[in-house]
Amino acid sequence: MKRVFLDANIYFAAAGSPNGGSALILSLAKKDKIKTVTVYHALAEAERNIGNKLGSEYLLNHYKNILSSQPDIQSLDSLTLETILRMENFLPAKDIPILAGAILSKAHVLLTLDKKDFLNNQKLKNTKLPFEILNPEKFLQKYF
Repeated sequence: MKRVFLDANIYFAAAGSPNGGSALILSLAKKDKIKTVTVYHALAEAERNIGNKLGSEYLLNHYKNILSSQPDIQSLDSLTLETILRMENFLPAKDIPILAGAILSKAHVLLTLDKKDFLNNQKLKNTKLPFEILNPEKFLQKYF
């Protein structure tokens, strides 16, 4: 089963658009077709952004999505300062927990909607990561 690491923006999009690609990713997890993984940082960021940008009624969708998809929560306790400093060469500090979580969780794929910092980041692509970085559409086309 594919281990799929979810960035905060996937949870945000799924809460805001229950029929979109991000929501479909979570429904695959609910049906045990994939195993989702994330970090507390991503869940907290999604919760904050959903509350601020979409409103409290969408937070209920977010909480239901988390409960029904049952993601593994990757600890970042083993993340070293050396690793963080190395990652700052190709990622903004706010995205380091996402990349570190994907690496530590041994994910097969990191799913994100972040074009600037992940999907179109040439420096990051040159690091030869042990997983693919895809958006939900590309992931669904490739694997489903």
